[in-house]
Amino acid sequence: MTKIDGTRNTPYHEAAKPKESGFGSTMAKIADGALASVSSASAVVPGGGLVGAAAEGLRALIGEGGGSGPQDQMDKMWAMQKESQAFNLQYLELQTSIQDDNRRFSTLSNLMKARHDTAKAAINNMHV
Repeated sequence: MTKIDGTRNTPYHEAAKPKESGFGSTMAKIADGALASVSSASAVVPGGGLVGAAAEGLRALIGEGGGSGPQDQMDKMWAMQKESQAFNLQYLELQTSIQDDNRRFSTLSNLMKARHDTAKAAINNMHV
């Protein structure tokens, strides 16, 4: 049904859906075509290998991140946060291990010092 102002009367759940932009998809296709042509033309140009590799890298970036929506970004953020927690746990385990090694070293060092002092005192008592 059409309203008085000429717009269509759409249900709420249809109006809430994000509309796909024809302009954005057209520009993405144009950019992909341009990068593909640069990549293929770089084989003919002397020293164009670096340019071709850069163009292929940009095509891969556009292909991966071009259609990423908010949910995809949230998933990536949660994955990074889980990875960060795993690294923090590994770091904590490393700190605990180093602290245990430090305690053992200090204990052995104190024992060896006490043994040395005792032996030195015994030798000094023999000379008197």
